[in-house]
Amino acid sequence: MGREPPKCSKDPRVEELAEGMKTLSDPTRVRIICFLRDGEACVCDVEQHLGISQQLTSHHLHVLLDAGFLRMRKDGTRCLYSIDIDHLKGIYEIFEDYADWKKVRVGAQHSILC
Repeated sequence: MGREPPKCSKDPRVEELAEGMKTLSDPTRVRIICFLRDGEACVCDVEQHLGISQQLTSHHLHVLLDAGFLRMRKDGTRCLYSIDIDHLKGIYEIFEDYADWKKVRVGAQHSILC
């Protein structure tokens, strides 16, 4: 008898993880997440910290916002961005379930009968 397929083969959260990883595959977006760990910031703060244009900063912030990684609130005419901790934690937990190096069985083999 063959082994039962891994839980990840039917878990729809795997698609969520893949989409999240696609969003974070850009180094600038990872740098934005890293910068925002210390608290919320406006576009101009992120722009100045990263040394990139306002247009590029806004683009990356909106990609992260649309993907659920950030929250935005208005403060007068400014938009302040912060990390959506629940979303980031959720992506991390899925990653930990299925791609955590600590759970890799070194030397283990799958035997699939074809």
